[in-house]
Amino acid sequence: MTAEQVASGFTDHHGYESLGLPSWQDVAECLSAETEILAQARQSSAPDGIKEVLDAIDDEDGDGVEFAEFMAAFYGNDVGVAGLSLALSAARGATFYSCSSGLDSHHHAEYPMVGVVPDAQRACLLAELAERAGCGIGQQWGRWYLYAESVSATHALGQLILEQRDAFDALPEPKWVDGLVEQLERINDY
Repeated sequence: MTAEQVASGFTDHHGYESLGLPSWQDVAECLSAETEILAQARQSSAPDGIKEVLDAIDDEDGDGVEFAEFMAAFYGNDVGVAGLSLALSAARGATFYSCSSGLDSHHHAEYPMVGVVPDAQRACLLAELAERAGCGIGQQWGRWYLYAESVSATHALGQLILEQRDAFDALPEPKWVDGLVEQLERINDY
């Protein structure tokens, strides 16, 4: 896989865009915001507690600016899988898909899922962490689909990856990392 392929999207999955090379600090901030929303959603009696919490936050913000700034922590991904998507990208896995599942037509997955292509060394570590978090791994054409019964498990996997950041950082970076920032800049300037 090349930097150009990762930047431009090597699959066609519902407009998913590369997350680039987020820092572990970006991951920690996203997971922290996600933790707050998931905790509030657990207290909700609404069929879609996450949507209810996000709608309430949006309603409190008259002009929408604060809500947009808050949502920026999720990099355009659904709450419940955003932390995992960012953690996989920071661990230098090439993500290509994410969906938290849900009750409306906006969601297309039956259950929370994130797509990633890990190299062999990252795959071993990810498989161990996925099992610990209660997540499954489906594979198709060399692509992994990490999935779970609930966003609590995908969030937990994101947390485990963050906890193991030193192990991921100790691995050699995939070849596609070199030049990814430049490729993303080229696409954004296009």
